[in-house]
Order: sequence, then structure tokens, then C-alpha cells
Amino acid sequence: MEELVQAKVSDLSAAFAEVLQGVATTALPRDAAQAAKERILDMLSVTFNGLDEPASGVAFRSVNPCEGPCTVIGRNATATAADAAFVNAVTSHSTVQEDCGGGSHPGTYVIPVSLAVGEQYRRSGKEILSAIAVGYEAAQRMGTAVRGGVHANRFRVVSTIGAFGAAASAAVLSGLDTRKIANALNFAANMAGGFNEGLGDGTMECFFHAGVAARAGISAAAFAGAGGEASPRTLDGSHGFFSALARGTNCDASALTAATRELGILGARSKPFPACALNQETMLTIRSLRPTGLSPSQIKRVIVTRPETGINNYDAPGLLGNPPYRNSLQAQMSAKFTSVATLLGKPVTELAYFRESFGDPDVEVVAKKTSLLVAERDEDGITVEVFLKNGATLTMRSADVADMSWDTDMDAKFMRLASPRLHAATRSVRDVVAGLEAVPDIGRLMQLVRA
Repeated sequence: MEELVQAKVSDLSAAFAEVLQGVATTALPRDAAQAAKERILDMLSVTFNGLDEPASGVAFRSVNPCEGPCTVIGRNATATAADAAFVNAVTSHSTVQEDCGGGSHPGTYVIPVSLAVGEQYRRSGKEILSAIAVGYEAAQRMGTAVRGGVHANRFRVVSTIGAFGAAASAAVLSGLDTRKIANALNFAANMAGGFNEGLGDGTMECFFHAGVAARAGISAAAFAGAGGEASPRTLDGSHGFFSALARGTNCDASALTAATRELGILGARSKPFPACALNQETMLTIRSLRPTGLSPSQIKRVIVTRPETGINNYDAPGLLGNPPYRNSLQAQMSAKFTSVATLLGKPVTELAYFRESFGDPDVEVVAKKTSLLVAERDEDGITVEVFLKNGATLTMRSADVADMSWDTDMDAKFMRLASPRLHAATRSVRDVVAGLEAVPDIGRLMQLVRA
């Protein structure tokens, strides 16, 4: 009888943990520290703007009554770190104007976890900034490693890759050593999952995913910190994360430990519009080249052509959605709704527009005359053609937009979205975040963001 050969034990998780520990124990470059502050302001902005969203209320009711040392943002309540991070994560995702980066929308789980666990352990502002950079780094590296395999297999990136980013932040703030960080990452892998189907129906799964990732990360770090041991082959074993969730795709595990020119947090961007990330650049193209809106009565038909792959494709439930739209998320996901609403000069930078006008009759009538096509070559970018009833044709191409960056004045965004809730405390919160390196206890900030 042939003797079975024991599989070689992998040290990938430990090597990944060493990289993240290196980020945590090295002084943050000035640009990374500033980026972390902007990520905090962005998350707080969309969280305060999302407090009236149905998913936020459901998330809070699901943990209430609650008690603990950690702030539930915008509410007169405190909770355990896991519960506070869960509610804050769901709320921050509920406006669909969260940030974009490695791990899809890292601000919806890395920031809530860092603030909650930091508050639990009374960590300094400097430690919070470092933990945020670590979480973004973990999400960026794991997202690069799976090379789209998670999405190709129909898992949602936020709740799959997000668990790693959340666990990394929670682990370093919990003071775990490298071995325990590796175990936390492996336990996070065991809680990764979630599907995209709800995006098309406009239901709450996608917002729930952010909360799940946040809670999973905190649970993984706590279990590892208490002495939990996970298989060192959890990530790259034959029955591990890559084999299961990214099955049939070409993963690049070396991305977890490869040398990089800059930290992952520097690649994060803030959405200009409260809409699906895949619709942002189409909306930017229209807004940049046609800043004044058209009347529905002027338009005969519209053709929107976008690349097959990349940040402007149609590969998500709801992107091809046709009217009527039954809720705000369906409108925010729809390439037709978002393109037409922008063409008509609707207030598409405001969440209230999508919340109150997802059944906008002006948009619906033009959306029914709108076709969505795929470009022959991805490099052709986005083209929007508007055929007018007077015989003229307006053509807008992304290639003609001088600046397609998503640059956002974060101070201005924060003041606009947070001030209706924070009132006189808005400037105080902004100033505390600006000087966070000198804050000895993150509780100073968290006290300010309670109701």
C-alpha cells in the first residue's frame, strides 16, 4: 500500500501577518496618515447622512437594547465593539456613497472596526491611524491576490475580502503578536462570504455585508487573541480560501507579501455621487461635458456605450435594470437611471434625490428610450450619444474629459453631510480628526459623534 505523503505546511498566513505587522510598527508616511484622516471624515460623512436610511434603523434595532463602551455613531447609545462596529458599518454603506479601493468599499468596515476597537481599548489617535492603514493594506493585498476570482464566482467582495481588512485592524489594536494576527486572518477567512443578488432587487443584503465583515473581523481577532489556533493552510490549502471562494481562477498569493511602492490606503477614492461605483465615470462624463441639463421633451433616444471590463462595466446585478424602479438602491444601481438623471440635470449628488425620486417620471420616460451597449474595445472608454428631436446629436466621450479623477474636498463633504446632525460640533470633530496624531485617547473623538 502506497504511503500517503503529508502536504507541506504553508507559512503564507504568517508571512502575510508579518507584512501587516510591519505596517503597524513603522511610522506612517505623512501622505498615508493624511489619507487615513480623510477616510475617517469620509466614513463619518456618509454615516451621518445615512442615519435615516431603513438599513441603519434595522441594524440598530437588531442590537438594541445594547450596552458597552463603544459609540454607536449619531445615536444616544453605546454597545460592545462588535455591535457598535456592525451598526456603524451598515449605516456607512447605506447611502451608496462610501469610498472605493482594495476590498471594494474598505471604509465601510475598516473605519468602523478601528474606531470601535480603538475606543474599547482607549487607543491613541496615532494608533487608530496606523490600524486603519493596516486594514486598508490587508484588503488591498487580498483583493489583488484573488484577481477578481471572488467576484467571478459570484461572491460579494465587501463581505469576503472585507473580513480580512476588518480582522487586520482589530488584531493590531488588540495588541496581538504576529502569530495571533495570522490566526485572526485565518479565522476571518472562515467567515468570508455573501452574495450580490440583492443588489438587483434593491434589498438590504449589500449593507448587511459591511456589518458582517466588521463583526467577523472583530470576532476573528478576539478568538485568536484568546488562544485560538487555525490551520496555517487556511488561505492556500487545497480546501482553503483560494481554492473554495476563488475556484477556477488564477490567484496570485504572492500579492499578500510582495513589495509595493506605496501603501494600499493611498489608492482609495471617494465617490462623487451616491450611486454604484460602476456608474460613477459615466455620470462624471455627462456632468463634465454637459453641465446644464436637457429637457425630456428634447430627447428622441440615448445610447450609452461602456467597456466590457474594468470600473465602467455592467457586471453587477441591477446595472442593466429598466424602469420602473421600486426603491432608491435600484435607481442607484441602474446605469440607465443614473445616466439619464445626470443628463436631465437632476440633483444626482444628493442622496435625498434617489431616496425621494427613484420613480422620477422624467427619468423613466427617457430611460425607456435608452440603450446600453458594450464598446468594441475597452480602451475606447465611455461614449454617451443623445439624439435630439430637432435632428442634432450630442456626443460625450470620457476621453474628452480633462480630469476623470474622483477628487473630493473631504472637509467640504464632511461639513455638508455631517452638520445637519452634528450642528455646532461639526467643526470640533473635523479639527480633532485633523490633529489625531496628538490625541491620547480616541474616546475624545467618539464622544463628539454621539447623538
